[in-house]
Amino acid sequence: MKRTKQISIDDAFTGKYALSKTSPPADSLFWKLWNNNKDIGVKALNTKYIQGMNTGTLDPNVYARYNISDAYYCYRGPEDYEAAVKRAKNPILKAFLEMKRDGYIKYDAELPGLWRVKSGNGIIPSEVCKEYADYETAVATGTLPLLKDLPDPIYTLIVMLPCEYLWPWLAQQMSPTKGNLYNFWITGNNDPSGAYKIGNFINEYEKEHPIDHTVANEIYRNAMNYEYLNFETAV
Repeated sequence: MKRTKQISIDDAFTGKYALSKTSPPADSLFWKLWNNNKDIGVKALNTKYIQGMNTGTLDPNVYARYNISDAYYCYRGPEDYEAAVKRAKNPILKAFLEMKRDGYIKYDAELPGLWRVKSGNGIIPSEVCKEYADYETAVATGTLPLLKDLPDPIYTLIVMLPCEYLWPWLAQQMSPTKGNLYNFWITGNNDPSGAYKIGNFINEYEKEHPIDHTVANEIYRNAMNYEYLNFETAV
């Protein structure tokens, strides 16, 4: 069995694949997906959870409960990205997926100190969060029926995009005020550069490797809806 060619991060992300933090082109798949599904983003913005943070009135117990459940989703991230890495035949895509996997591993390593949870095994996630994580896994492993004839794991990045971009967009719509308990969340999440990196990578990758926009939009919309439902059911 022929193994995927190994390539270093430094070698991978140069030239056209340089990791740009600037906004992807207006006609890119990144913005097409967002514009097609922004209505769900608006619904998320108007949830009691997000507006409660915006006004500083959200019960801290609700905030904690949501974030511990969200930690379950985050702990699933490295395993999902690793599944996509193993399926990747393109060395550039493989390197990018490895980078995202390692980012999740680094983030997850901070969760024990933040929420006193060292793994997802002891967390009881919300039903929506569990379904969301399972959906992400189905995309990453290529077992989602929709991906039967689309083995390229690029769709793993598509399912991750709502998680990457919705939160910065929400933060940018909010207005931190003096004394608001949740200012740290609003100011800490208002940088979309991470999402833009993915968008720019997808934009360059698609020039050489076709992406089914209909399938991408369905995956993206489902993930966006899970993001919304996580907020909607938190309060």
